[in-house]
Amino acid sequence: MGTDIRPKRSFASSLRYDAGYAGRCARSLDEALGWTAAYETWRGFDRGSPSDIFSRLAALPTLTKADLRAHGAQGFVPRGRSLAAGIEAGEIELVETSGSTGDRVTNVWYQPWWDASERSSWQLNAHSRAAAVGEHSEAILTSPWCTGFPCEDDYLAMHERTLGRFLYLSERSDPSTWSAELSRHIVKGRLRAHSPAIIILTYENPSILHRRQITRAFDAPVASSYGATEAGYVFMECEAGSLHQVTEWCHVDFLPFAPKHGGPDVGRILVTTFLNPWRSLVRFDIGDVVRLGGSGPCPCGRVEGLTLASIEGRTVSLTLTPEGNAITQGAVDRALSDIRGMIEYQLVQTSPGSFHLRFVAEEVEPRLVEGAAREVLEALYGGRAAITIELVGAIAPDPPGKYKLTKALELVDSTVLLDERFAPLSI
Repeated sequence: MGTDIRPKRSFASSLRYDAGYAGRCARSLDEALGWTAAYETWRGFDRGSPSDIFSRLAALPTLTKADLRAHGAQGFVPRGRSLAAGIEAGEIELVETSGSTGDRVTNVWYQPWWDASERSSWQLNAHSRAAAVGEHSEAILTSPWCTGFPCEDDYLAMHERTLGRFLYLSERSDPSTWSAELSRHIVKGRLRAHSPAIIILTYENPSILHRRQITRAFDAPVASSYGATEAGYVFMECEAGSLHQVTEWCHVDFLPFAPKHGGPDVGRILVTTFLNPWRSLVRFDIGDVVRLGGSGPCPCGRVEGLTLASIEGRTVSLTLTPEGNAITQGAVDRALSDIRGMIEYQLVQTSPGSFHLRFVAEEVEPRLVEGAAREVLEALYGGRAAITIELVGAIAPDPPGKYKLTKALELVDSTVLLDERFAPLSI
């Protein structure tokens, strides 16, 4: 393939950061290019001094999960450190992300770095900052594909689902097989449940419908914590509802889409990690689409780094209108979220102009839910869209336990959606 050598713009250069931020970026980049084997072919693209660090980063390619697999775990360990010695000493371990075979990555897991990144993220929300002390008790509701103790045939006793300060509430990999969905069960039964100091949503990007069910059942603040096994904690939702970058531990490059696809407010993100002695990641394509916050300051008062209005979903969750314009999972979610009686849904683009919606309904006549759903989807995708709708009893998550609210049978190439002024280097 050819190489695009035109200078690329950096969205990050327009943002505010603390006094030491640029230095953290430069140290991470210099260590990667100078001391890490996986970036050997990148060195010729570095502009070096006197270019500012954000321009240097914008001139580089992107790092993908395929690159992580191709170079292996050792390829991203800076020279002078032995992976085998670190494992033998118990300082690190190898952890494979869950998911489909093509999406799995073997990561070098360094617990002190992960914990420090998590603690920094807590500071970006007033409720988590007040509640989290590092030794606090946590009840975790997630698929055992992610963490916990799987048991598909029966229910575990309390001592079997407890590990230190963690209590794992679920052992079934498929929530659709649970005897009752927790929040809906509480609301329908008019039950009272203990409300923790804060409910943090992580690993999953829940729909507005799911989040609404949680807030109806629990009298506790709810916040999304966004990150990845590879990159640590990247954004934390504040008490005002914005997501703020964890600037102490990572840099984020924002690549806006072209206007016809939702830009300049919608685009992809690339993450560069800081201060991890066992893992050097530069411009890692985390695989998600985000939407920027408004032009004004966040009411919480935080001003440093990138501020988001929402995580719009995975790039693999993008769909296209019959005219070829991109629609994010977040856009679909907002369109369907106000339909009374809709509990869950999944929208699949089956062909360039055809869409199939499966939905679960409660307390409202399904035909009314179906009619409202058809109306909002036709408004979103246009009159040329062919939409079929199916009522189902439940919708199961996909491996590794995440709900795919939207997807296209033919994946959308998110690279062609980008504003070419910011598009990453093509090698």
